[in-house]
Amino acid sequence: MKTLLITLLLIVSSIGFSQNANWCGTDAIIQSQLNANPSLQNVFHQGLMNAAQTQSTNSRGTVVIPVVVHIIHDNGIGNISNAQVENAIQILNEDYTRNNADTTQTRQTGDAPFKNVAAGMDIEFVLAKRDEQGNCTNGIVRVNAPHLTYDAGEDCKDASLGGSDQWNPYRYFNIWIVNSIDNGGGAGITLGYAYFPYNGPGSGYGILMRHDAFGLIGTAAHDGRTLTHEMGHALGLPHIFDGGFGGANGCHTGDCATNGDYSCDTPPQAEANWSCSQTWNSCTNVPIGDAFGYDVFDQIENYMSYNSCQNMFSTDQVNIMTNNINTIDFLDSLRTDYTHTLTGVFETTSLCQAMFDTDKKLVCTGEPIQTIDFSFHNPSSWAWNITPGTEGVDFVFSNGSSSSQEPEITFLKGGVYSVELVVSDGVNSASDTQVDLITVVTEPASLPFIEGFESYTSLNNTTNWIVYNPENNAAFELYTGTGHSGNKCVRLGNYGQLGSNSDELIASPVDLSGVNSGDPVTLSFRYAYRKKQASNDEWLKVFASSDCGESWNQRKAIHGTSLSNIETLTSWTPSTQDDWVTVHVTNILSPYFTENFRYKFEFESDNGNNFYLDDINIYEGTPSDVLVGLSIEENQLGGFSIYPNPTDKDVTVRFDIGGAMDVMINVTDLAGKTIQTQQIQGNAGSNLVFLDVSDLSSGTYLIQLNSGSQKLVKRLTIR
Repeated sequence: MKTLLITLLLIVSSIGFSQNANWCGTDAIIQSQLNANPSLQNVFHQGLMNAAQTQSTNSRGTVVIPVVVHIIHDNGIGNISNAQVENAIQILNEDYTRNNADTTQTRQTGDAPFKNVAAGMDIEFVLAKRDEQGNCTNGIVRVNAPHLTYDAGEDCKDASLGGSDQWNPYRYFNIWIVNSIDNGGGAGITLGYAYFPYNGPGSGYGILMRHDAFGLIGTAAHDGRTLTHEMGHALGLPHIFDGGFGGANGCHTGDCATNGDYSCDTPPQAEANWSCSQTWNSCTNVPIGDAFGYDVFDQIENYMSYNSCQNMFSTDQVNIMTNNINTIDFLDSLRTDYTHTLTGVFETTSLCQAMFDTDKKLVCTGEPIQTIDFSFHNPSSWAWNITPGTEGVDFVFSNGSSSSQEPEITFLKGGVYSVELVVSDGVNSASDTQVDLITVVTEPASLPFIEGFESYTSLNNTTNWIVYNPENNAAFELYTGTGHSGNKCVRLGNYGQLGSNSDELIASPVDLSGVNSGDPVTLSFRYAYRKKQASNDEWLKVFASSDCGESWNQRKAIHGTSLSNIETLTSWTPSTQDDWVTVHVTNILSPYFTENFRYKFEFESDNGNNFYLDDINIYEGTPSDVLVGLSIEENQLGGFSIYPNPTDKDVTVRFDIGGAMDVMINVTDLAGKTIQTQQIQGNAGSNLVFLDVSDLSSGTYLIQLNSGSQKLVKRLTIR
């Protein structure tokens, strides 16, 4: 069983850990581990006790640990530079060898006699130069997995889920870098967590950290010591404020080598502390075997505390870590000559790999892309080639040139482009070609925009629609054989999809720049959907962007019984026009009136049934101003409902008609004064219209549907 120690302080009362907000995520998970396997408490206790009570020896010279860093990112700032990784490893080495610049801050007074017990290790952490197959590497793995890099946990360590598998823990020490870490609902922001080594490496042994806590350059926003702290856990150290697996509390008088943090030269500490008070003393107890023999202040300098003035390990802590490296098989294996040969840590560096990325893969024409060079080792010249196309016609280097290390490229025409980088160090050369890397969406469509999907043979290899399927399972696809106004539509084969999935269909731009700021714009579409069973709570969300998809804002959301209250246990396909619901989105307002307006549909599944989309229309003015190719016939209004009711933000109006006709929707006060009005071209079947009522005062209002001589009225309460 894995021995994950995520350093949070929500821990077992019998072990005596604190319950304050914190940044390390180690202790909280121990509770769940001990609940699942209580015998682990003795495993931890025996491992720590054995390491603490044995005098370490290091007769084999400097301990060299090969390291691999897995960067799980979303193509944003979390895809940190090689230099930031190297900086973090440099700080780690300085701290562990006690060559850090702030050793002078370690106190040596009668109440804080700590400089004399501060110690360093003869150890060096080195990025690997050979991967598990013997190929050249710089010890850095980059994986674009947006669904795994936020609120990250163990899933990011699984390649089958889109993450990055642990490299052999008998040959490499593994570190994973993400955008943010799941804190289990606890307080504070978790910056990192690590595994204890006492019951084997498991499939996730190593350290998981946020990118902004890694190193001191680039995206780093903390003190650079998080890695030092988490490495202490990975090599077997508890927090100095932990109560210990022997059963004593943080403040205790028992044997210091079998209680607390098992280090006799770190005074007992009652709980975590974030200050750097020079006189802080949370425990007056003096344990048996205490290195000082009298009550001293708390050791705020210690790396296994939470204080921002960390600058030391103690001699006993170094002894524990050294003994663990000497006696725990997979840690001992990391230091062998055989491992060093396989991982290439002592090889001289020369250029062996071209590698690059870009900050965007999908852009509109005229939108710049920034290239990022990750080539190793030490290239001195660069050549960028883009195909198809001609520089100055299809694209330009808007900052730098084709021979710059990291030029900015702006594409002038829509299409799908491949990019090649050729690097050289004057002796060796290497190239990296990424086929169909950049998609430049087509020129913005003009109004009115009508999409029925009848002209497509596939959604693949088109710049009109982008399909995003992060879980790499069923995705939005062109479906032939049914549709509302033709023989084709878009389908998401949601039936049989297990667990929660999120899929997106992203449209190319539509030019709204010519719309007057006060005029309305309507986005209409039809969908067909059934639940699989009553408990399914699936969401359809509509988003809009004014900047070509750089940022998105949700405009509408429909879910649960509002999406459909009909259940079908088998895989479902619409068979009549009555199976389709027409939705009118009328809150596409003036901030979106730009040349590169874009919209997208997101479907969040919950083990439900299939979803179909057709007849997307965008047009200026009220919905009745534009005909969308539908035959118009008079019919009766029916199926009128409004929800939620009461509301404080917006309200959905639902109605049914047998054929297309204009419907006027009025919001009035009880005296009959019109507050809002919308004219909608209703379509056959069910229709949904969303009204924004957030500006209305609390009270009771009337919503009226009017079509010809027909009039339906319902009350609406606004909180």
